[in-house]
Amino acid sequence: MIEIISGSFYKEICDKIIQPIDFQKLPLFGEKEIAKYSGDRYGKVKIKLDFETDINIIRQIESYRNIQNSNDINYFTYKWEVEETILPKHFETYIKPEVIKLIELLSIFKDRQSSIFRFSVVGGAYKETERPAHNLATQFALIEIFKQL
Repeated sequence: MIEIISGSFYKEICDKIIQPIDFQKLPLFGEKEIAKYSGDRYGKVKIKLDFETDINIIRQIESYRNIQNSNDINYFTYKWEVEETILPKHFETYIKPEVIKLIELLSIFKDRQSSIFRFSVVGGAYKETERPAHNLATQFALIEIFKQL
C-alpha cells in the first residue's frame, strides 16, 4: 500500500490537520531550502496558503455542493505562480505531487468548509549543476505552513 503522506511528514502535522483554519492568519507562507552538498542535491520552495480567488474555480466547487452525496468535495486547490526565471515550470514535476498528496489528506479530514483555499507555489530556487531536492523542500515548506495554524 502506498502512503498518501510519509509517516514522518504526517507526524509533524497530524494535530493541525483536524483543526479548522483560522481565516485571520491567512495568507500563510512556508519556505524551505534543502542543500545537500555531499549528494549534489539542491532545492528551494516557497508555498502560500490563502483563499482561492479564481471565480470560475469557486463557482465550479460551489456547484458541487448542491449535488447529493457530495461529501468528497475538495475545498483546496493548487496553482503554480512562480516566474519562469525564478523556478522553471519543469520543477513542478517534483513539487506538485507533494502538494496534491496533502490536499488529498486534507479532503479526508476536513469537514465541509465555507471557504475554498489554495496552495500556491510562489517562489523557490534551483541550481542546474545539482539534482533537484524540491520534493523534500516542498514537504518541509508545507510543514512550516501547518506549524503556523
